[in-house]
Amino acid sequence: MADKGKQAILCVDDEQDILDSLYDTFMDTYDVKTATNGVEALNIIQETEIAVVISDQRMPIMTGAVLLQEVNKIKPRCKKVLLTGYSDIDAAVDAINKGAVNKYIHKPWDEPELVETVEHLIKMYNADEFMNKMIEDSKKIKTKIDKWKYQSDLLEQFIDSYQMGICVVDASENIVAVNKTGLKLLKHDNIDAIKDKKVDTVFLLNSDKRQAFRELYEKGTFYQLLEVKQADGNTAGLQASLTYLTDEKGVKQLKGILFN
Repeated sequence: MADKGKQAILCVDDEQDILDSLYDTFMDTYDVKTATNGVEALNIIQETEIAVVISDQRMPIMTGAVLLQEVNKIKPRCKKVLLTGYSDIDAAVDAINKGAVNKYIHKPWDEPELVETVEHLIKMYNADEFMNKMIEDSKKIKTKIDKWKYQSDLLEQFIDSYQMGICVVDASENIVAVNKTGLKLLKHDNIDAIKDKKVDTVFLLNSDKRQAFRELYEKGTFYQLLEVKQADGNTAGLQASLTYLTDEKGVKQLKGILFN
């Protein structure tokens, strides 16, 4: 029976002792689903909202890399970890390059590293779900003008209470809002010092960095290091994800940055 208070992760391996080990590692924190092959795993993915899939590479029926490519087609926001032996590194790198895997970890894995990886990917998944909800809500708001103020207030409260930094920009890429977490990371007491500034003056996005983020975005892998200029004049590196929305001309425009 699913635990409604926990997010679901899926562990896939043809060796039962490996599945038991993964289950024991994550059972206290997540609703852990298990599968012994790719077909079982895809059936679970179709029927259940899974935040993270952890799959072994070498399995019968289909390899872990192939499985995670299929997962990416069905649930592209689902995050994916590939467990590999050293002889499977090429397959893991290829899967990452195709956007099918967020991270690969060598077997036997280091448990703290695996736990930390899943925690980070859960944050990424929640951030993606949040941004998707924002997009869906914005579409509904267009046809429900009478509810705009109510929805706007709720959205503002939610953004401000979110545990990751959020920066929202307008069509000219001027900063229009930064939540409390974001201001703290940028070492600003309030938004006044950076509001209406070009996003590039705070988030140091040169053309190469923009291209790198766009390429990751197109592959479905979002987070990478981004340098930011803080209030004290120092430059710091933060994990960031750029969010794009398609305008009326079909062009993807930068709309926001998630960072932590």
